[in-house]
Amino acid sequence: SRAGNPLEESHVIKGGHLKPVQSLSLSPDGTKLAAADLRDVCIYDTTDYSNVVSKGRWCFHTQRIGCLAWSPDGSVIASGGNDDNIFLWCPAKKTKRVHYRFAHRGGVTGLSFVGSNAIEGGGDWMLVSAGADGCVNWWNVEEDAKTKFGF
Repeated sequence: SRAGNPLEESHVIKGGHLKPVQSLSLSPDGTKLAAADLRDVCIYDTTDYSNVVSKGRWCFHTQRIGCLAWSPDGSVIASGGNDDNIFLWCPAKKTKRVHYRFAHRGGVTGLSFVGSNAIEGGGDWMLVSAGADGCVNWWNVEEDAKTKFGF
């Protein structure tokens, strides 16, 4: 490491994103790292940095993905993009997704799961989103996640 710089490179993920990474999010238990670029959301296992979800699998955003948020139990990840869309993804059900269209005019700028049980990883998930439109929206995603992902 450079003098005075406590940050040190510990691992480079080879064959990951082809475009610049725009957003990162570590799962609540620290076992998975989600990374997003212009279109793709990828997930890596933090023990060996192998692909859990590889590039090209979750590539439904049409513009830059600016934010990611894990559900309290780490079973679902939300992505928000400049295309005004929010997607919910499930690493255990890679071919399924929940799509919230027109979430924010001008793009989604922030996401976070909150709720009375969010800290304990329980139910009643509420996803809060912020956007370039100056609005904050609350989304009850629990039923959509249960229906689509079979929880």
